[in-house]
Amino acid sequence: MVSHAHADHTGGFGYKGVKQSTRETRDIHHALRNHRISNFDPLKIKEKLIIDDSEILVLDAGHMLGSAQFLINTPNSSILYTGDINCTDTLTTKAAEPEHCDLLVMEATYGSPHYRFPPRETVYAEIVEWALQTIKTGRVPCLHVYAAGKAQEMIRLFNVYTRLPVIVNPRLDGVNEIHRNSGVDIEWFSATSNDGRTILDKDPCVYITTPSDRTHLGRRFSRAYATGWALSLGSSVTAFPLSSHADFGQLVSFVKACDPEQVYVFTGFAEEFRRAIKTRLGREAKLVPSYAQRTLVEDY
Repeated sequence: MVSHAHADHTGGFGYKGVKQSTRETRDIHHALRNHRISNFDPLKIKEKLIIDDSEILVLDAGHMLGSAQFLINTPNSSILYTGDINCTDTLTTKAAEPEHCDLLVMEATYGSPHYRFPPRETVYAEIVEWALQTIKTGRVPCLHVYAAGKAQEMIRLFNVYTRLPVIVNPRLDGVNEIHRNSGVDIEWFSATSNDGRTILDKDPCVYITTPSDRTHLGRRFSRAYATGWALSLGSSVTAFPLSSHADFGQLVSFVKACDPEQVYVFTGFAEEFRRAIKTRLGREAKLVPSYAQRTLVEDY
């Protein structure tokens, strides 16, 4: 089972047997990687699957469109695997809900007390204000964000709170279409379309692109990032602490609400979060060996 479409979580799509995820996860993966998935069995949020004497409940992870948690109920215990989670509502997703379980396996991407994000509405307002001020100086605000999830949240932000046209790197077009077809109301122009090129050359607008894109770095463009890692980047980079992950306080609250007997944590600040669970909640936690955590300069 694949939890969501970010590249560091889609290794399961290379498996020769049956692959399972939500349709949105499969479609976003294909849009970004041009990788068609064979032998695919789609999952739906809130769907229950029966495998032998166990039941698997698919839950919304709140991380991006199509992201899922998995609650596995066996005759002897219940196990919740979170994948990457976000515990606040966004303009494009609903918050992940905790579930009571005996064993909790969860991410710790921002599992350090240093990572406590401001209210999302506050960060939204700061991003819009920066963009408007940038336009007043005759420059184009250029936001570098992850291609799947964050980019669509940024497009909707400017659709909802401004009348500015949003121009995007054409790599985002396929993912944008999947969001719109799934009910996320977003409007944009591709930078390679006639309208997109005309607006980008002459009119006030916002440009949304990926972290590695260096196409538009001329004098007319002012760059910024929207990522939780903004809290550790320093003042040399314009960045806003907007993340699709839960911050430290949300992670601790999630563990408390799930009330597990055992906790396993992986990725990010796993060791620091393990100690925090012991200190704050009086629960023992163990580490799961895992890959290195990606940062804002890597594309999803």
